[in-house]
Amino acid sequence: MDFYERIKKICGEHNKVALFVDMDGTLVEYNVFPDGAVTTESRGLFVDNKPLNFIIDKIKRINELKNIDIYILTYSRSNIIREEKKIWLKKYMPFIKESNYIILVKENGDYNSENRNYVKGNKMLEKANEYDYLILLDDDHNILRNTKKALKDRGEVFHVSSAIVE
Repeated sequence: MDFYERIKKICGEHNKVALFVDMDGTLVEYNVFPDGAVTTESRGLFVDNKPLNFIIDKIKRINELKNIDIYILTYSRSNIIREEKKIWLKKYMPFIKESNYIILVKENGDYNSENRNYVKGNKMLEKANEYDYLILLDDDHNILRNTKKALKDRGEVFHVSSAIVE
């Protein structure tokens, strides 16, 4: 069963579902930058990154399901990158409303190297009273593993490779 069919099945088994989707390496080509590379002079580092259209097309199709809300749940090292991610999302994923962007900024203390593997799961659980099932699509194994533990029976996690398989 492909990713869309799996999500459709989950939506058929639950009243209200939230799908949280990572950006870097999931929706957009992942570029590795050295730790000091993201500074006030680093404008343009993210906004020109290539979209992973195959995944975006699946998310667009999932967005048409009646009882699912899609959130973008991503990390950003700086406020500059956060703003570029918003520009990128408006360009390549205009079907996701900006109020559903959850962009956690390291520079603002939203996450750090010690808690980065747990923060996404905690952010998802903040929405648990609005939904009866939560799903994360991400490319980071540690984040997926820790999110699965945090969600328990309230949700499921998928590695981005699940959305690539036909």
